[in-house]
Amino acid sequence: MGQGKTRRLQELRDELQQLMLEQVESLKKQTFGGLSAEDMRKQDERLKHIREVSAELMSALKDKR
Repeated sequence: MGQGKTRRLQELRDELQQLMLEQVESLKKQTFGGLSAEDMRKQDERLKHIREVSAELMSALKDKR
């Protein structure tokens, strides 16, 4: 596999990890302190983005084989 593909896989993993950490913090805030309507909107958008990045990562890993 080329260096570009390897780098792209790492970028996707890093992005997914960051998004997941942000989502966990948001869920903690929701559980223990509540979220504003804006925070809930951001949480929903982040979840959509997590799904998109996950699908892209899975596709890239499949192509790697």
